[in-house]
Amino acid sequence: MAKIGIENISEVRLTIIPTERRFDSQGDLGVHSLVSSKYVEKGYDQKPKTEEEAKARAERDFNGLVSSSPKISAYPINHANLVVADIAPTRYLIGQALRDLTKEGKYQPNIFPQMSPDMVGVSLVVPVKIKGDYFLLSQIKGKALGSGEVHTGLVAGNVDGKYLSTEDPFVATLRNECSEEVGLDLSTLDRTAALYLVDERETGQVNFAYLARNADAQQMIHSYDRIVREKLAAGEALEVMALTAVPIGAYLEKQESGALGLRGITVYHPTPNGLAEKVEDRGVRPYTQATLDYLTKPENVKFLLEKAGF
Repeated sequence: MAKIGIENISEVRLTIIPTERRFDSQGDLGVHSLVSSKYVEKGYDQKPKTEEEAKARAERDFNGLVSSSPKISAYPINHANLVVADIAPTRYLIGQALRDLTKEGKYQPNIFPQMSPDMVGVSLVVPVKIKGDYFLLSQIKGKALGSGEVHTGLVAGNVDGKYLSTEDPFVATLRNECSEEVGLDLSTLDRTAALYLVDERETGQVNFAYLARNADAQQMIHSYDRIVREKLAAGEALEVMALTAVPIGAYLEKQESGALGLRGITVYHPTPNGLAEKVEDRGVRPYTQATLDYLTKPENVKFLLEKAGF
């Protein structure tokens, strides 16, 4: 089960590995043998590697470069954690190979955590106050892994391999995702540095979460409304199909499918004429499960809200 793996991060120091971490890499860059075998079995090693190559081969998708972390270490210093991590460019479908194993029941996170390639993502968590109550302004996933499910990172995405050459790959990723997903300029947000790590190893991922301070819910909803109207008018598929406000302290309940989810949440659906509010039940991403489990402890709620400026 996903969890908050490293809490109260004071700093993240990255070592950029200039060599691609391949399915057949050896040594410290190697991936687990079951993941490597599944990658080849599925033919992922034969997939086009760029959008241009995919178009030339009349294929819809390509196996682009994102990134993964062969090693993450945490060192407690002055009541916080210094995180030191290696990060290397890695093909997206290496993470998919792990998810394939999970679907087949061949991956047990509590027994074999070393199987995960630790594909690296970043996210922006946005606590807001609405009518006196505290919520996490969250996204409903669109054309992405987990479509239709609640992700309590309002903005989230893989660290693209191209950003490893930038001064700060995490911030570069957040800047792009903020603009693409909800139409926000990251520089206008009062954000913390990376604050904690969400361990989603059952999906082959780890995610460094940043926090927005003093966030205005209506401003962010308005920004999302504006950008999705533009996308709808252009006929674009939405990476974020809707927004929702998840109550801090919400509990997960079993859905009709038997999976855990959220009941009775307000969802803001985009339409050409503006956002339409509906009350719905929704499934959740492992990231969301980890976040809500973390916030069952009052001291963690206090920590999060204080960091968010409340």
